[in-house]
Amino acid sequence: MRITRTTGFIALATTTALVATACTGGSSAGGSTDGSGDGDRPDVLTVAAWMDFPQELLDGFEEEHGITVQIESFPDGASAQTVLRNGLSSGGAGLSDVHLVELDWWTEMMAVPEDWVTLPPVDGRWVDWKVEQGSVDDEIKGYGTDIGPLAIAYDSQLLEEAGLPSAPEDFAQFIGGDDATWETFVAAGREFTAASDAGWVDSMTTPMQAAINLLPAAFEDPETGNALPLAENDAIRDTFLEFATAAQDGVSAGIAIGHADWGAGFQAQQWATVITPAWMTGIIEENAAGIDGWMIAPDAFPEGGGNWGGSFFSVPSAGQNTEWATTLADYLTSPEAAVAMFLENGQFPSQLDAINDPVVGESANEFFGGQDVGGVYGQLAADAGDAAAGGFRGVNFAGIQTLVTDGIRRVEDGSQTPDQAWESVVAEFDGLGLTTD
Repeated sequence: MRITRTTGFIALATTTALVATACTGGSSAGGSTDGSGDGDRPDVLTVAAWMDFPQELLDGFEEEHGITVQIESFPDGASAQTVLRNGLSSGGAGLSDVHLVELDWWTEMMAVPEDWVTLPPVDGRWVDWKVEQGSVDDEIKGYGTDIGPLAIAYDSQLLEEAGLPSAPEDFAQFIGGDDATWETFVAAGREFTAASDAGWVDSMTTPMQAAINLLPAAFEDPETGNALPLAENDAIRDTFLEFATAAQDGVSAGIAIGHADWGAGFQAQQWATVITPAWMTGIIEENAAGIDGWMIAPDAFPEGGGNWGGSFFSVPSAGQNTEWATTLADYLTSPEAAVAMFLENGQFPSQLDAINDPVVGESANEFFGGQDVGGVYGQLAADAGDAAAGGFRGVNFAGIQTLVTDGIRRVEDGSQTPDQAWESVVAEFDGLGLTTD
């Protein structure tokens, strides 16, 4: 679940100045996305999303185009996914003019490409692989918002109290440095929990999901789209059992993001590390408010790093205002808008100009010990290289992934052993009756 926040971590005056730039230049970047050909100008355009928006950004669109932007907010991506799935299956009933679509369920939502407006290219705006992710049969169906380069955030106070490396560079070496793997990460966790009453990680479901995202084809064959037999999927099974065994041994606190006690767990310092895609930095800052010592490990992530999450703004073709909605999607994904969203939520941009903007790469974040968080994530994304694009996600990716992470949860709550949990996950997968290769 994406837990939202309402304030940015840099002065609002800076955000206002950036949004003013977006108001004059954002939507023109696309060249052919002005909705004026749509005939009647709507009074309101709706956007379905689950994050906070700078009000100045929304006001800027109204000032430029005379259209109010109304955010139809959801508590999390799963809720938005359900509404979108139901709307698409009923001819567009109840859909917004623009929808935020998350990467993990992108393929499912795009199963019928005709359900979505083909968006005009905006040359040079995004990293190439983000455009590829947002395209179906070489037609752009979504304008990229953020990407989720992966890092490990950690509570340096807890590390120091345990007598273990707590400075960012030293901590990075503690988890494996340039040669970090999931094995070295878990081994560091076992060393920590031997010296502390806190858990090493909030939940082993998060490293499990991160590890899944690093695989080129975790659950489905990229050529056929068919599911891979889970009982024969050694990469998933071995990783599952490693994390589940660590969970059984008390290396995790067993409280995943979305759990009712997740925020309280930060306040009680119940764990030392969190797998942290860039979009989670603002969420951690909000939930761990008042707890000093949270830092981000630079230049180190298991298996070389990768990406978790990131989204797209897409326009349902059944909408009444598709041309103006396209103009809005373009505006909300301009580099200036991306910088404003970074300031608001910590979302790391997919837009090249925004990635290179000093406001993103060189702004000290007081909560994370004055670190240049944008610069840290920029380097981690660069280090990950092609892996930052993530692996293949077919129509069943999100559902299978949920089966696997739910299995980890059952070990964490003590209801199953690792082997029992894996057998249950395989049985549940088989019960889906999916076509397999």
